[in-house]
Amino acid sequence: MNAKKYAALFLSAALLTGCGDLAGVAVFPAVSSGEPAETVAASPQEDAAGSTEMMNAAETTGSAREMTEEEVLAAYDRAVAAYEWFELNPLPCVGPMRQENGVNYQRVEYAGLYTLNDLETYLESLFSENVIARLLDRETPAPRYRDIDGALYARPDGRPADTGKGAATAAVEREEDGSYLINVTVDLLDRDQTTVTGAEFYAFPYRELNGRWVFADFALVY
Repeated sequence: MNAKKYAALFLSAALLTGCGDLAGVAVFPAVSSGEPAETVAASPQEDAAGSTEMMNAAETTGSAREMTEEEVLAAYDRAVAAYEWFELNPLPCVGPMRQENGVNYQRVEYAGLYTLNDLETYLESLFSENVIARLLDRETPAPRYRDIDGALYARPDGRPADTGKGAATAAVEREEDGSYLINVTVDLLDRDQTTVTGAEFYAFPYRELNGRWVFADFALVY
């Protein structure tokens, strides 16, 4: 079984603090992980052309056919990037601030995502309905994203990544029912943010639901 390596890029400033939601994700006690996993630099935020390419790639996963390991790992990459829009770094924004319910919003500038419906449609290519409902959180008076005058706006704030987390390795496991698990191992770091002291383990189910392969549960691991 091949494993794909990831590295979490951590921010020390410039973002507001916040908390990630790991509800429903299997997290096991930290254990000694030995040598740190090889790290691979994370991709920078995609420009307009890159965002269109990413969305087109996501469309290929909207099929009930059996997925290859490479396709599942690519879907995991896209899911991580999209989930980051709600916790770490919101979508790129431009223009003046607009206030809704006393909260500042700024217009999103990202190819293909012009309204909240566009964003929801894209999320449907990656996540199950319960995950999308959690991300969009329509019940709160200050959701991360909302439409203002027919355009998509975002709260331009985020949270720093967990500096106690290091490199992450993802591997695909095929389940007996034909679904998949993406098993992610994350290095735990000492205060020097270099020495590996243990590891955390996560398992994200990737299943066929209503004719689409989507993540039935998800969270950021850093």
